[in-house]
Amino acid sequence: MRLLKLVCLCFLAHVFAKEPPLKGETTRVGKPGKKRAECQFGKEFREIGSSWYLDLGPPFGVMYCMKCECLPDRKKRRILGRVHCRNIKHECPVPTCEEPILPPGRCCKVCPENLISTPDIVQDAAPSEEDERSLKYFAALLTGRTSQILDRDELTNYKRFQQESVATGRFVFHRRSLYYSFYSTSRPRGIQFLDLQGNILEEHVIPANTSYQNATGKICGVWKRVPRDYRKLMREEKMVVSLLWDRPELTLGGQLFRYRALSSELYSALLEGGDEGAGGSAIISVASSAPSIHITLLFNGVFTPEDVADVPLNLKIVNPEKGHIVIDEIIKIEKPSNELNTIEFSSVVTANDLKLLSKQKLTVILSSKHSELKLAGPIVTRVACQLMQSTLSYQSDLDSGNSIHDYPVTLASGLSWMFVDKEGFLQYTVQLHGIDEVAVVTLGSVASKKFMELEDLTPTLKNGWANGTLDRLSPKYLEQLYAGDLGINVGTPNNPSLIRGKLVPRIVAEARNAPAPIFLMRPNVSTYANNTGLIWAFFDADCNLHYEVMITGQVSADESLQLFIEDIPFIAPGAPVTRKLLEEFVGLNMEGTTVGLSQDELLRLEAGVVYFDIRSSKTGATILKGHWKQVSVPSSCLPHFSDNDVPTINFNSDPSNGNIIEGSGACYHGSRFHDDGSQWTSTVDHCTMCNCVHSRVRCDPILCPPVQCSSPTMQDGECCPSCGNNIQEISAGASRGCHLGDQLFPPGARWHPYLPPNGFDSCAICSCNATTLEVRCPRVECPPLVCEEKAAIRPDKKACCKVCPTNLSTTKSPILSEAASEEKMPQQRLDTDVIAAGGCKYPVGGPYENGAEWHPRVYSHGEVKCVKCRCKDGKVKCERKRCGRWSCNDECCASKCQKRRRRESKIREARLRSSRRNLSQF
Repeated sequence: MRLLKLVCLCFLAHVFAKEPPLKGETTRVGKPGKKRAECQFGKEFREIGSSWYLDLGPPFGVMYCMKCECLPDRKKRRILGRVHCRNIKHECPVPTCEEPILPPGRCCKVCPENLISTPDIVQDAAPSEEDERSLKYFAALLTGRTSQILDRDELTNYKRFQQESVATGRFVFHRRSLYYSFYSTSRPRGIQFLDLQGNILEEHVIPANTSYQNATGKICGVWKRVPRDYRKLMREEKMVVSLLWDRPELTLGGQLFRYRALSSELYSALLEGGDEGAGGSAIISVASSAPSIHITLLFNGVFTPEDVADVPLNLKIVNPEKGHIVIDEIIKIEKPSNELNTIEFSSVVTANDLKLLSKQKLTVILSSKHSELKLAGPIVTRVACQLMQSTLSYQSDLDSGNSIHDYPVTLASGLSWMFVDKEGFLQYTVQLHGIDEVAVVTLGSVASKKFMELEDLTPTLKNGWANGTLDRLSPKYLEQLYAGDLGINVGTPNNPSLIRGKLVPRIVAEARNAPAPIFLMRPNVSTYANNTGLIWAFFDADCNLHYEVMITGQVSADESLQLFIEDIPFIAPGAPVTRKLLEEFVGLNMEGTTVGLSQDELLRLEAGVVYFDIRSSKTGATILKGHWKQVSVPSSCLPHFSDNDVPTINFNSDPSNGNIIEGSGACYHGSRFHDDGSQWTSTVDHCTMCNCVHSRVRCDPILCPPVQCSSPTMQDGECCPSCGNNIQEISAGASRGCHLGDQLFPPGARWHPYLPPNGFDSCAICSCNATTLEVRCPRVECPPLVCEEKAAIRPDKKACCKVCPTNLSTTKSPILSEAASEEKMPQQRLDTDVIAAGGCKYPVGGPYENGAEWHPRVYSHGEVKCVKCRCKDGKVKCERKRCGRWSCNDECCASKCQKRRRRESKIREARLRSSRRNLSQF
């Protein structure tokens, strides 16, 4: 029990680690911090108000008596999530029966007659369909006047900024997530969601512009896992959104309100002008069958202090270039508000007016009849961040639900995505695969069973890619585009509808911030016929990986699938593969986030070749696979190195958490990968042997054994001299010889064995018997030493036997005088020869030969005679002269002797004082 409590405490200490701090506080250099308005438990996020059981994982599993909750923790004006876990066993009621039972998934024992299937903890259920509809669409107007609801003390400091800025936002709630889109006259740095009391519920930092946001001029994002209490605030229209700029006083805020017109919005307008801190936003819907237009206008700032009731306003929609007036109406406001006013208006228009609307030639003007105050702004395509995407397969949009036998076996597939830019033009991209014939790519309507061609995209098709920009769509086709009734058709001369796909609208957030989706293709034509898919993948500033998957083809809606991410260092023979399980899912669409990736994993992903692999959970077979060519990891997420450091990429990985590893510990050398523990002959120099140990390569030149003949010869292609008469040559393709490891030696050959990771063993000599082809590797017998073992040295670093220093004719002793050394050393050896023979490098006076002794020199003090250094086998060891108790006459020991005498004198005096005190007591 104590061990279990200790394990729980260690686990809780890990999962309750302090969250990353806000900007200004950092956990490590280079990585941005963030305080979340939710709880992170392990590698999962929990919304405020949720509860769950403590899961320790294998072998302990779920602890049903440990209840964890994500509680709101107020820090000044900010509400953060805090994990609190407690034991609920003592809260269990006492059973009234004699033999209670413990049901599975429960903490408390109950009587059999009171057994119910519900667990002790009720998990937070997903919003119902009715809840989703009631929370579906919201809009907000952000001006200086609407910002007054923030009730900030420094309001006067940024009033001038608010007079010149205005913004509008659109919000869509879907599956506990709130997707937001903003259009502003200047780009902010952050977004806050608040309640009416000014408490910060959630805060997001706006990342650098992505390709979509650059092209559209919009600000896109998502607030995931909106807590239940905050959803209640949205339903009651008591939530506020605020845009933040670099300076604290630069802030715009506005309240979220529901508007029915947002479900059919095609165009929007941002209005500026009017009184101080004024602005407006228009929601415009169009009916193209019976040409008409519907406008919902949010505004303020066109009233004077005298305007109290029944204020007449003039609403105009005009073409400023031609002076053409489309709408000119007088509308009365019964009770004008200083913060926000709303009017709705519908009018019949002409087909030519709708054409001007689609070309963004019209402007909305709202003015007061009592003053010269007015608001004006051009009409553009709607503010919401959306793109349209499609996978292309054999009539995938018409044949959904067919069996595998209904699909023709074809390699043709593709994908497409497009969006409307800030000027209203349609930017499109189409990628094709497996089509060898001349293809025709068209955009058309799939609202009916027959494909109605709208635009021919073939002129931009080149090398399987079609990229371009189409003119502004008319309101009719723009409505079909946002409704998902447009599609892409690819045909050939033999098949006019080879592959086809319906363009599905998707909200842009997180994963779709990537510059392009990844094309998922089946590995071969014989399995999972007609499958295709795409995946968006994106790393955010917090180093989390976001991904969204879309699959079409022969995959049942209830089949369990697994999404893996693979990284290979680079494509080469024998390259290792590290495969990590991201998520297991059911269905054709999936959206997820992976947190907690280590810096080593992120470094491998950025430096290697990355694939997404979707496999069947039942069979393990690959269904779809795609190459992620543009992996972009924020620099703050990668390990930082100094100027002279080189990052080492380790291909090993932790097999826990579903990771599957293939080829771990491999080494790259000679344009290919080699397995861990293997050895090979270098492709650059055949007289060099290499080995791989724990992802590190070591190469050593072949060490030649001594020959046993007086006149050895060097054969062509050989690395060592040999006695040619004793060695039989091995002809090409012959197998006669001695095998040792992966090497083949000719009969009669002698060699030192190669033993990774230490290299060649000079203390053993192997031989291949010319008759029996047996390999023997006896150890070398070293001759007896005539000196002490401590004084013996190795003449070479790789030498097997030690020798006495007196046996070396070239040994010198630097302690001798220069004259004596000149007499005993008539020939000076080169420094490189000294080092190669086991000598030692030394900054002053070196190098010294193996076995030499000397006193070190210090530039400021000269020779230090009390220290003696010795070189042995390439290593220098210096020792100070040891002083005995009676060596005070030695100059090296005099100072120590004096210190010892002073210390002993103080001890004697202390003892004497102590004895005198004892005598005085008597």
